[in-house]
Amino acid sequence: MTTHRPQTGLDSQSDEELMDLYRRGDSMAKTAFQLIFERYGGRVLMFLSRRVPNSRLAEDLTQEVFFKLHRSKHLYNSTLPFSPWLFSIARSVMLDHLKRRDLEDPVGDASNFDKFPTTTESQPATGLNSEPSLALGRLPEAQSEAIRLRVYENETFDEIALRLSTSPDNARQLFSRGIKKLRSLLKNKEDL
Repeated sequence: MTTHRPQTGLDSQSDEELMDLYRRGDSMAKTAFQLIFERYGGRVLMFLSRRVPNSRLAEDLTQEVFFKLHRSKHLYNSTLPFSPWLFSIARSVMLDHLKRRDLEDPVGDASNFDKFPTTTESQPATGLNSEPSLALGRLPEAQSEAIRLRVYENETFDEIALRLSTSPDNARQLFSRGIKKLRSLLKNKEDL
């Protein structure tokens, strides 16, 4: 179902002129925004669809882009082209989403943790003899230690950072990179 917008004379305005009208907030601001959305909503959605895993997420992020455009409209400089400014917002929204996702789940799919042996009284962590522990030995020392502390000793990234004399963000990154490399090594078992 398409909605019909009455002709307002703004259709012939440039993107920059429309954004300037929207930014000023005069009587034509709502129509100017609708025109901007009509011109760019599909392009922003396509841009995001190529970069995120599913269409529903791309649609949500597209809405977030135009919401951020609204919140940032006072920052727009009408002497500069509109399109690059809008797509810089789209890129920023996408990167913010990816950062939030990585902070919430730095490993991605944590279902592979059941492949790691757990420490029990009958099986001390130092005496593990399994594919994951062999692969763990093939990682750089800092990555291996970050994984060992997180998985076997259940330490937080703040605690790991203190033990490794680094920042919590770097501890998280060491863990994440180590897990990715560990997964790769476990897929190629013949390398062990």
